[in-house]
Amino acid sequence: MGNLFQDLRYGARMLLKHPGFSLIAVITLALAIGANTAIFSVINGVLLRPLPFKNSERLVMVWNIGAEAAGGDRTPLAAADLVDWRTQNHTFESIGAYQQGLFNYSGGDVPEQVLGAGLTSNFLSVLGVNVQLGRGFDLSDEQVGAPRVILLSDHFWRTRFNADPEVIGRPINLSGVSTTIIGVMPANFRFPDSRTEIWRAIQLEPPTRRGPYFFTGLARLKNDVSLNQARADTTTMKSRFDGGNFNFNIVPINDFFVGDVRPTLIALLVAVTLVLLIAAVNVANLTLVHASSRFKEISIRAALGASRTRIAKRLLTESLLLAVVGGTLGTLLAFWGVSLLVKLAPENLPRLDEIRIDGWVLGWTALITILTAVLFGLAPALQSSRLNLNEALRDGSRTTEGSGRRRGRKALVVMELALAVMLLSGAGLLIKSLWKLQHVDIGINPDNVLTMQLSLWGQRYQEEAQARDFNARFLDQLKSIPGVKVAALSNSLPPDETEFSSDFRIEGQSHPADAEPPIAYFNRVSPDYFQALGIPLRSGRLFNNIDTPNAAHVVLINDTLRRRFFANEDPVGKRINLSNDTQADWVQIIGVVGDVKYNGMAEAVQPAIYQSLTQEPTWGISVILKSDVIDPLSLTTAVRSALRTLDPELPLTRVRTMEQRLSVATSQPRFRTSLIGLFAAVALILACVGIYGVVSYSVTQRTHEIGIRIALGAQTGHVMRMVIMHALILATIGVILGVIASLTLTSFLTKLLFGVTPTDPAIFVCTAIVLGFTALVASYLPARRAAKVDPLEALKYE
Repeated sequence: MGNLFQDLRYGARMLLKHPGFSLIAVITLALAIGANTAIFSVINGVLLRPLPFKNSERLVMVWNIGAEAAGGDRTPLAAADLVDWRTQNHTFESIGAYQQGLFNYSGGDVPEQVLGAGLTSNFLSVLGVNVQLGRGFDLSDEQVGAPRVILLSDHFWRTRFNADPEVIGRPINLSGVSTTIIGVMPANFRFPDSRTEIWRAIQLEPPTRRGPYFFTGLARLKNDVSLNQARADTTTMKSRFDGGNFNFNIVPINDFFVGDVRPTLIALLVAVTLVLLIAAVNVANLTLVHASSRFKEISIRAALGASRTRIAKRLLTESLLLAVVGGTLGTLLAFWGVSLLVKLAPENLPRLDEIRIDGWVLGWTALITILTAVLFGLAPALQSSRLNLNEALRDGSRTTEGSGRRRGRKALVVMELALAVMLLSGAGLLIKSLWKLQHVDIGINPDNVLTMQLSLWGQRYQEEAQARDFNARFLDQLKSIPGVKVAALSNSLPPDETEFSSDFRIEGQSHPADAEPPIAYFNRVSPDYFQALGIPLRSGRLFNNIDTPNAAHVVLINDTLRRRFFANEDPVGKRINLSNDTQADWVQIIGVVGDVKYNGMAEAVQPAIYQSLTQEPTWGISVILKSDVIDPLSLTTAVRSALRTLDPELPLTRVRTMEQRLSVATSQPRFRTSLIGLFAAVALILACVGIYGVVSYSVTQRTHEIGIRIALGAQTGHVMRMVIMHALILATIGVILGVIASLTLTSFLTKLLFGVTPTDPAIFVCTAIVLGFTALVASYLPARRAAKVDPLEALKYE
């Protein structure tokens, strides 16, 4: 311990004696460790921290597996699925389900729309969660006709009711229905996401057919049952309505919450780890140069009897001091970085409110600080302790350096460049992918388009005629607003919102009984919807005033549906059946319109069927306004005023321009690309500093040689080329090794890329050019200094 304290005191004095070296090393380490700490805090909060449910490792989410237009491998369950599943399973301890939805709440100063979910009566017991106030749901709440009851989130209870414990039993108006508050959930309860404010008991009617599909299932595995056993068990279940086998998709509940963002966070962790390695290599090179300047001191210590181990320990202690100071400063930076990350993170990032720096994060910071100290301090310590005293003490006037030290520094620079290539190529792939995603054709013209949403609930809108009348009157009000060129209503909005999808049949086309039926998105739109969004008409006609409620019902289809089901014929005039076999359910196709993305910008377009809003009204309304004003958002006040004249209790929500909607749709890829691009820029700067340091020190060491060359007639250009070629050779080797490593690493980015392959040659060529240019820039100043060496000054000490 005495030696340790002595080494610490001596190391501190030596670092203070060389403030330039110490400052650069500390800042480099602080940035790298701070970035690692901040990213790990996100990963810890989102991926690693246990979910707040009892034995959450035994909880699984369940969906059907269907066509992409029905939801793909997350197609909702039907009530019949839930009933059969409960009676036939052998592997689940308990089974529940939920349905997410929006509710109108008019108990405050202004009406508002809140996100909620309908739950089966046993849902909370399946999760293993209890209320903090009042009671939870029981079986009587699930019965058809039972009084409506709800549970409040802790946030909703505190912000709307001032945390009043007497709120239990109080009725509130929820979507036009008197509903009684029976309980308040704990503050940490977030299901199915952090925005959910209320939970209502689902009242299940006995199913009479297989559909409709609107539930997501939740189940708790029995103690001795594995996930694979549960999956095998579900394949033996049969529907009592059609006799077919269920095709369930069962995933752990953790994957439900974070499965979509896991690849993004892992990519960020890999990127920030590469930055840390580059920083460690950079500081290792600085430490080698610093140790070379202390060559004579270390030689004298060895001559006086200091062992190699003792010298190595002393130098490692200095490295540890640097790392501790850098880690401490990095932790302080991380607190600011975490706050910034939370602000910049996309709103759909799960568990966002759980991201913070805690004991686990600080433990991770301590670990990487120690590992970094060992990583950048070990090589200099070992090299400096490996001395030939005869050579070291032969010339007291000039510091010498062996070829081993030069090779060590060059190897570190090559390693640094290879790591930078890996990070730069990954960032390049993500940037190109984001650019393609942002410029993908979603089938509409978003310029000067304002969107907003509202929902019709309650006794006033129970009948179709009531909803149809509201739609018509509201549309007339919107068209009269100054600045509105085109006004339209719909139950869906691109690029990622649809109300429902269903199967259909085409007249004259047979369909195998054991094959999946044709499925399409069903969009209900007003006649001017296509003009408002700039959706082209391919053939036939659009909806117009003759398509009244009493006229024969008609539909439009998109190009994808035409190509998939009418490949060799004109669909205009053909008939399709939308639900049942009754004559009224056969409708005529009157036109074909262009494709529009309704299931995400990165996904393929799915078949879509458009119904006229005048014939098939909607209760979930999306407003689309094509304007001729500079700022479409300025129309919001007029729209709210128009809505108040029709129904002052209806809230208007999600007011955004179409450009803002598209921006939100790309927020997650933009978030990860921005961060990885930032890390790549840091890596490039560190690589530049590393090359500059090695070349500059090499010039210093070769001053004598360069002086002789100039004395013998070497020209300035020749000397500069010699120095620059030295840097370019190192860069070439680093780029080659980095590209080889990147071909393996970037394959893990496949899930994050859109329209780009992980081996895109253009990206690797650009990366090589950038690194080559960086080496050229970094070596230019040392090369100029070498070319200006005065031979007399260089040789006068010989």
